[in-house]
Amino acid sequence: MENNLRKNNSIMKKMIFPLIIVMLIQTSLFCATILWGGTIKKLNDNSFDILNERVINRKNYIQNEMLQRWSNTSETEATINSSVKKVLNEKNALIEDVGNNEEINKDIIKSISNDLIYLLRKNSVTGAFIILSDKNINDKPIDSKGEISRTGLYIRDLDPKFNPNDNSDLLIERGSSDIARSFGISMDSYWEPKFSFKSENEQEGDDFFYKPFRAAIDNPNVSSSNLGYWGSKFLLTNAGDRLMTYTVPLIYEDGTVYGVLGIDLSVNYLRELLPYSEINGNKKGNYILGVDRNNDMAFENVISNGYSLKEKFWDGLHSNLEQKESYKNIYKIKNKDNECGDGNIYASVQYIDLYNSNTPFENERWALLGIIEEKSLLSFSKRVEKLVIMSIAISLLIGLIGIYIASRLFTKPIVLLANKVRNSNPSKPVNLDKINISEIDELSSAIELLSANVADSSSKLSQIIEMVDMPIGAFELYKNAENVFCTKEFFSVFTTESKFEEYGYMEKNKFLKKLRGLDKYLQENYETENTYIYKFESKDKKLKWVRMNIFEDELKILGVVVDVTKEFIEKKKIEYERDFDILTNLLNRRAFHSQIQEKFKNKDELKIAAFIMWDLDNLKYINDTYGHDAGDEYIRCAADILKKFISWNSIVSRLSGDEFYVFIYGYESKDSIRDIINSVKKQMNNTLLKLHDGTEFKIRASAGISWYPDDSTNYDELMRYADFAMYQIKNTIKGEVSEFDINIYNKDSFLLSNREELNKLIDGQLVEYAFQPIVDCKGKVFAYEALMRPKIKTFSSPIDVIRLARSQSKLYQIERITWFKALKSFKKYKEKFGDCKLFLNSIPNNNLSKVDFEEIEDLYGEYLNRVVLEITENDKINEDFIEKKKAYIDHWNIEIALDDFGTGYNGDAVLLYIMPDYVKIDMSIVRGIDKDENRQKILKNLISYSNERNIKVIAEGVEMKGEMETLINLGVDYMQGYYISKPSFIPEDISDKIKKELKICHENRNDVV
Repeated sequence: MENNLRKNNSIMKKMIFPLIIVMLIQTSLFCATILWGGTIKKLNDNSFDILNERVINRKNYIQNEMLQRWSNTSETEATINSSVKKVLNEKNALIEDVGNNEEINKDIIKSISNDLIYLLRKNSVTGAFIILSDKNINDKPIDSKGEISRTGLYIRDLDPKFNPNDNSDLLIERGSSDIARSFGISMDSYWEPKFSFKSENEQEGDDFFYKPFRAAIDNPNVSSSNLGYWGSKFLLTNAGDRLMTYTVPLIYEDGTVYGVLGIDLSVNYLRELLPYSEINGNKKGNYILGVDRNNDMAFENVISNGYSLKEKFWDGLHSNLEQKESYKNIYKIKNKDNECGDGNIYASVQYIDLYNSNTPFENERWALLGIIEEKSLLSFSKRVEKLVIMSIAISLLIGLIGIYIASRLFTKPIVLLANKVRNSNPSKPVNLDKINISEIDELSSAIELLSANVADSSSKLSQIIEMVDMPIGAFELYKNAENVFCTKEFFSVFTTESKFEEYGYMEKNKFLKKLRGLDKYLQENYETENTYIYKFESKDKKLKWVRMNIFEDELKILGVVVDVTKEFIEKKKIEYERDFDILTNLLNRRAFHSQIQEKFKNKDELKIAAFIMWDLDNLKYINDTYGHDAGDEYIRCAADILKKFISWNSIVSRLSGDEFYVFIYGYESKDSIRDIINSVKKQMNNTLLKLHDGTEFKIRASAGISWYPDDSTNYDELMRYADFAMYQIKNTIKGEVSEFDINIYNKDSFLLSNREELNKLIDGQLVEYAFQPIVDCKGKVFAYEALMRPKIKTFSSPIDVIRLARSQSKLYQIERITWFKALKSFKKYKEKFGDCKLFLNSIPNNNLSKVDFEEIEDLYGEYLNRVVLEITENDKINEDFIEKKKAYIDHWNIEIALDDFGTGYNGDAVLLYIMPDYVKIDMSIVRGIDKDENRQKILKNLISYSNERNIKVIAEGVEMKGEMETLINLGVDYMQGYYISKPSFIPEDISDKIKKELKICHENRNDVV
């Protein structure tokens, strides 16, 4: 065969080598043009230019904010100097007394407090402060902690974007408690009456005070604007985040330095101004606002926002760059070993001009760094490069295929020769025709010689088996013969400790003895007619499967053995994947159901058993925040814990995404099972999952338990009960274990069983609206409230609809139905409504889509200014949803009513936030108000508060005449209730009797007044 191949190569070389050389030359030219012709470099340069442009734009914005807004303190400085002068004149004191005389210090702080608040609001910063000191800054008494106390005032606003009319959003960090009380400002939990400092140059965190103060003393002829200092190491408390500060010295008219004025900017506030997603489309960039104090490209990281690259930096607090530019304004970042490493990280450095020339702090150079990994920045050029390489590879492959085809055509005579040999009778010598090609004719002669030598000694069976390129053996046993023919591979296919090297003909008895010696490896469960399976295990525990097929007739027995290990492994794999969850290696739903059914066939063995439904908490949050790979790791970690049940006579399964089943059986008491469950739950609670970014998450799961046989002896019911118990605990106290309670199930099972009923109600909009009059104290109908009435008997009240919709996250659909159906009826009965308003209940934490609002405006635009939107008490108010609603409310001139005031979430805080046009007093206050002075006092206070703010008061749930009379006497504006009028599907006026009673009550009230 070697001779054959050598001659074949000698023929093909004449054609293949020149073609390959030509193809390689063409490929080299293509590579030189594309890869080394500057195209890739140009793409890389474009990527660097885009990075620079984006960072420059962001730098310009930050620089403008720092210079034009945040550091604009000149107006406040002048005002403070005037206030100081006034206090000194009133106290007949000198400027040298400031910082030393505590009484003068307090008067100054009190007089400038409003100015400090004004600075905080005007500059849109998160903090403003003033610190008073005499010019001898180090000649102060030091306390036991080695600190110097200084009088000042420090006010913070954690959300500068939100500016209420009062100071409720502010906190005092340092300053007198009298100031806090005077201005209605809360004191922070870290509040202290004075500032505390170490001595000068002892603590970098105090530089924000000492540096501008010392600069003003050392540079008496420099204006305060040129002495301002941007600081980065200020810590309010040791446990808090660093703050960025800007401070200027306070210089009196005679040049005396008596303190510093400053602002601070919190880390969270600054991060909002550094949207790292703009650096790169895949959001793997990072903005760092840093300062280079030594002009050595070693930046102190002040603020960082973006994709975490901390593990590649020193410690997350510094960014060390190479001195040499990689591109214009772009440098490589050194890693923890002060080297650049394999995975380059680039930084576009754009300096921020904060200090003028020849000023004390001009050497501290601030810069904005736009940071991105090379693989993200140059991804496009790398992709182009890969595509070019792939194109070259494909071209080479096509060329090789072409060469191969050409060579095959050239060697066609050899193929014809091979076919003739293949079709010849192997038991007879082969005669081949000459084709006048020396190599081929030589090959033909060799084949003829070989054929003549083997024809006499080879049988048909041996030739067939030897031509098969796989582990296969065969034997042929004639029943009347003394010998058996077997191929040399026959016994080598079997794996035994004995080695059988015989092949060809052997004695029948010896053959049968050896074959019977393999019977111990037979697998009877796989045995079928004429087919036998053998299973062998090697010393290294590897399994091997062999199949033997027998074909028997009257004269002989023919057997074939084949190694089917791969086939069996694949079959086992398919069976495993059928029964087990790939992610967790737990039983899947089908296999779990099958095993449980087997267990329930013999219920005596179950004894006391528990069916547990587990549901992982926070999986959606992890998937949404850290990706599905992290979510899969969370599931695997929980599954590994639940596998502990298996050792306690349990069956464990993963049902679906975050749900698991556990069935524990064969115990004498529930307490024994509870101990096992508590043990596993405790281990779960103590397990932390560490994500790729270092974040650690506790494994949490909610679980429901149903008991066999107490709760049920039916598998499906146990599963349903456990599901219900899990549902109950997950919607009350996440992360706990709850046992099934039949009483709760009978009460709330509709939350599970009526899901389809809710879908039916929503899809068919199977609700209608009744309208209950709201009247003024003179008996005139002022408005009607639209009240939902479900058409499906399953829902006894709107509360059932809301509860089920909330549990199924379908409150949006209910909100939409309310708007469209109520307005449709309002339009239909517009003559009945007259000029009355329509009170429409709205779920506070749900908004319609923009398309819905546009459709409402198209259909009912002329009626929207008569709608009063009732904010219900069902959920805690979400400010984002309310603000979005207010946008449409203001556009349509819709008024707002706060429903059920005094219950649920609708209390004083919500009243202050929403500032509604109407307040509806809950019936729990109205009921029995004519007999309860406490209720009357509560209502009087609310009416007084509302009248001052032009808020109308509506009393709902009026069911007694005495209640109505008392409410009128107390001064409510409107009333609503069954005593006045019941709801009806077609709006109706109130009865003449009620009108008369209302009129009399109103007249009597006026007489009293």
